[in-house]
Amino acid sequence: MNDTTHSPQWRRAAPSRQSASRADDGQAVALLDVRYLRWLAGADAKAGTAGVRERMPSMLHHLLSRSGLNAQLLRVYWYSDEDDQAVFDDQTLRWVRPEAADGGVSLVRAMASDLQSIVHHGAVQTLVIASDDDRLIAPIDQAKLAGCTVCLLADDRAASIGRLMQEDPTWARLLREADRRLIVSADDWAHAFGGTGGRSPDSAANHEALQAIVNAWWEDQSSDAKDALRDEVPLMRGLPHEADRELLLQGKNSLGRALSFQEKRMARDLARRIVVGEGEASAPTEPSDAGAD
Repeated sequence: MNDTTHSPQWRRAAPSRQSASRADDGQAVALLDVRYLRWLAGADAKAGTAGVRERMPSMLHHLLSRSGLNAQLLRVYWYSDEDDQAVFDDQTLRWVRPEAADGGVSLVRAMASDLQSIVHHGAVQTLVIASDDDRLIAPIDQAKLAGCTVCLLADDRAASIGRLMQEDPTWARLLREADRRLIVSADDWAHAFGGTGGRSPDSAANHEALQAIVNAWWEDQSSDAKDALRDEVPLMRGLPHEADRELLLQGKNSLGRALSFQEKRMARDLARRIVVGEGEASAPTEPSDAGAD
């Protein structure tokens, strides 16, 4: 996607409203989770957003055109726990609680509510969403049933859904719900945030470290606590608050630092899989009595 000077194509020509008004695929609205975009870009949790907000309309126009959708971008909604104090035409900032405070519940509720309102009024034909939270699957499905084309923003790992299902199943499930996956390289995401290079993909070693943390957390649970989790977890998203707090504390103590946004999400998914009996984690094995009668 980059040229030899590492200047993404979406930087080269921003569409005018006059030319966009001739679009034959109706209007588009984007709903973007700032935390998710920072993760794709490998940007610091406190990286400023004014630059990416300025660049995003041109970037989205390029991505939609490349995917064969000639829709006019009507508005961009940003979901963030910080106010960057910036003002841009046709952009709205939605404040949500920090992910550490509520596990992303306020973000999902805000984005789902906006999705439902947009679909209800029927003026928008294309939705562009930036998130990896599979709690959005239901409102996305409703938007598709109402006739909207739903596009999800991702990096180049989305080109291999089979592998992603093994490494990050909740994100992969969400991506599979999209009509289109708008893929941007890690380097281009970094450029969008004003950086010079993207993040490296999650390594198998990192996955193994998180699996070990989750295994230890599960083994620390009493029999009664395990039974309670087996009853509760299948009926809810994520983990009960106290179990979630214990899991994240286990991770912090094991790694000597707080888990990143993506590490928290991955650890929670691994924990859910263990609780419902789908995980590959194993408890310490007992000595074999193969020689006994």
